[in-house]
Amino acid sequence: MKTLYSWLKDFVDIDVPPEEVAYKLTMAGLEIEEIEEIEDDYILDVSIPANRGDCQSILGVAREISALFNAPLKLPDEPRLKEVEEGIDIEVASPELCPRYTLRFIKGVKVGPSPDWLKKRIESVGIRSINNVVDITNYVMWMLGQPLHAFDADKISEKVIVRRAYPGEKITTLDGESRNLTEEILVIADKRHPIGIAGVMGGEDSEVSLFTKNVALESACFDHISTRGMSKVLELRTEASVRFEKGIDINMTKLASDIATEMIVKLCGGEVGKISEFYPVEYKPCSIRFRPERFSKRIGINPSYSEMRDVFFRLGFKVEEHINEWRVTPISARRDISLEEDLYEEVVRIIGYDKIPSILHERITGVVSTSPAWEKRKILRRKITSLGCSEVITSSFVPVQFDKYFREFYADDISSISVINPLREEESVLRWLLSQSLLSLAINNVRWGYNDFNLFEIGKIFFKDGESFMEKEHLGIVQSGRIIYSWDKEVNASFFSTKGLLEKLFKHELTFVPAYYSVLHPGRTANILYRGKVTGFIGELHPDVARILKLPRIYIAEMDVDEFPLELFSVGQVKEPSRLPKLKRDIAIVVPETLPSVEVTSILEEVFKDTLEDYELFDLYKGPNIPEGTVNLAFSLNLRAKDRTLTQEEVEEKIELLKNKLADIGGRLREW
Repeated sequence: MKTLYSWLKDFVDIDVPPEEVAYKLTMAGLEIEEIEEIEDDYILDVSIPANRGDCQSILGVAREISALFNAPLKLPDEPRLKEVEEGIDIEVASPELCPRYTLRFIKGVKVGPSPDWLKKRIESVGIRSINNVVDITNYVMWMLGQPLHAFDADKISEKVIVRRAYPGEKITTLDGESRNLTEEILVIADKRHPIGIAGVMGGEDSEVSLFTKNVALESACFDHISTRGMSKVLELRTEASVRFEKGIDINMTKLASDIATEMIVKLCGGEVGKISEFYPVEYKPCSIRFRPERFSKRIGINPSYSEMRDVFFRLGFKVEEHINEWRVTPISARRDISLEEDLYEEVVRIIGYDKIPSILHERITGVVSTSPAWEKRKILRRKITSLGCSEVITSSFVPVQFDKYFREFYADDISSISVINPLREEESVLRWLLSQSLLSLAINNVRWGYNDFNLFEIGKIFFKDGESFMEKEHLGIVQSGRIIYSWDKEVNASFFSTKGLLEKLFKHELTFVPAYYSVLHPGRTANILYRGKVTGFIGELHPDVARILKLPRIYIAEMDVDEFPLELFSVGQVKEPSRLPKLKRDIAIVVPETLPSVEVTSILEEVFKDTLEDYELFDLYKGPNIPEGTVNLAFSLNLRAKDRTLTQEEVEEKIELLKNKLADIGGRLREW
């Protein structure tokens, strides 16, 4: 919200630079996003928190400045109006949505351009000048935070009724749009039809124009939840609806009407008519318990009683002191304050957050130990980052259409969790796999032209197991395009690049078994096993799915981190490298094409045991010179003993044993 510095000084007399005001307001919770200098004045752009509807006005911001600088606040005087008997009757049929409603009749006005001072002031804060009557309503709204609306009184039939819309009713609003109304929408109506949408926008049929002679000035308080719902349904957000949504001061309603009425009579002429008012239950703020000693223990600072009392007085609160506790009553504008902890926050805000010392709480006697889960995340994150992956943190909410993807990874009694009040309708489901979030991220990357990425996330997934709500921690990886590139080397993402990353990360403790899932590519998909238990999956996104989502070749892997012990990730001791020579041996193995390669590598590890330092599959061949239905796997073995130099004879003995083991699975060594 834009505020004019000179306008603020109408309510609080301060003589400090606007930069200092901006700093103090920001430190107290009202961030100043920008300061703009205009003609010996300044515009402060204030970011108003959702719970601080009291600051959605010049007076509200001035009240904060008054408290922060301990400067007197000059409240507006209540006008003394001489009324004539003529007025307009009102009826409030939905008091639960409109606890207070006033309608002032003003007779014989002359509508025309506003004076220059009024134009300049409202235009400086971003309001377009329309005519003197409408400009005054906007001026008072900006000044006091109370939305007002002026109707052409001659276009109102008999009386004004505040009610819910009837099914099938329509209204053309001031923006020229015809809008269909439902029973959920509160309207301002006369005996014939709606003339305005309560708290949002007036109707075109009853707007004030240059031909208007008599004005009906509305000042009301509408329910904030209802107003927000109407604004969302109608896709119509106005300065008035923003203020009603955040909550206005119900005790400002009549004062704002009187001030606007006085201005209209002075600037537009006319006579003050009768005010019709509905206010059956007067709002009185409740007192809240405040315990000074408890405040000091909770917050960690020890201001004197007089300092804390002074803060409340500067904010306009009433204080009744009793033994060991006070009763503090906020002003009616501060309806966001209802708990003792809210009062704590007010004291700290005004004294200054920077006054809270950075010390260890007296009840903490030692260093807090971290949990194994936290340690696991820390080590895993560091290791996978060192392998070239970039970490992402995605939303736990996923597009509704993604709920069908990956469903077959869970049993029938597992279901997703829908959110009752989602931030966005199209994202109303909690993810039950990180792959859903990563897939959504991949779509955004590709949409913006980024086809090369190597990303991971460690985060929570959520699902419903029968009647129980569950959550687990998973590791998810997504790769596409080039994952390693430099002037002399380039590596593209593939099933094996993702698989190799996991093998390195989990110290070759994983087993990969071919699997089939409809969302992944047949033949390029595997379940991931740890100690014989399925803990995740790996695969390429199915071409049909990739085509629907307009994606290139995408490789995904996901694992349940909870299934792995912390010891697997711990960094081992550095071992002195062997001073003995290694022996390199290349071998070619012919096996059935349907045989998983893991069975071959398991035999290699079993036969060569501790002497197998490492190995690499450097070639895979199918074609002439080997039987149909078989595949040739070429491995490079690095052999080294820890306590002696390996001899050729020892290696040959191992090779003979390898031949026997391969024969058991239908394989053989191939001669070069």
